[in-house]
Amino acid sequence: MLKYLNVSSWLLCLFLFGCTTNNKPLFIHFSKDSSAIVITNIEPAGLLQLKNNINTDTTYQNLVSVLQTPADDDSTSMEIEWPGKLSIVGDSLLFTPTTPFVKGKSYLIETMLNTQFAKGTEIIKSDVGHKVKAQQEILKR
Repeated sequence: MLKYLNVSSWLLCLFLFGCTTNNKPLFIHFSKDSSAIVITNIEPAGLLQLKNNINTDTTYQNLVSVLQTPADDDSTSMEIEWPGKLSIVGDSLLFTPTTPFVKGKSYLIETMLNTQFAKGTEIIKSDVGHKVKAQQEILKR
């Protein structure tokens, strides 16, 4: 009995720590000319799904949301959703806005790409939470 418990605990540890395929965090940044937002380090399985479906399934266009945030001294404005289109360029996801980004403004980028319900270390520490958290990045143009 103890032998089977030991083997199953090793299998559980291998499963928890061996399931990650991409150790690099998602990288969200402006393109060199600041005309688009580039997302790199996407997990291979997710990237394959994007490549196969981004042009045929309109739901994939909602994977990334870009919001123009109000200035720190502006209490009357609200976040404005910035429209645009997603496309795949090589191993990167590209958000090209319908209207150009405004110089001096900040943009909040949220995506569910590369998210997990919990990592192995969070499960062991019982720090799992109740929902998947979107990855966020604030970029200033």
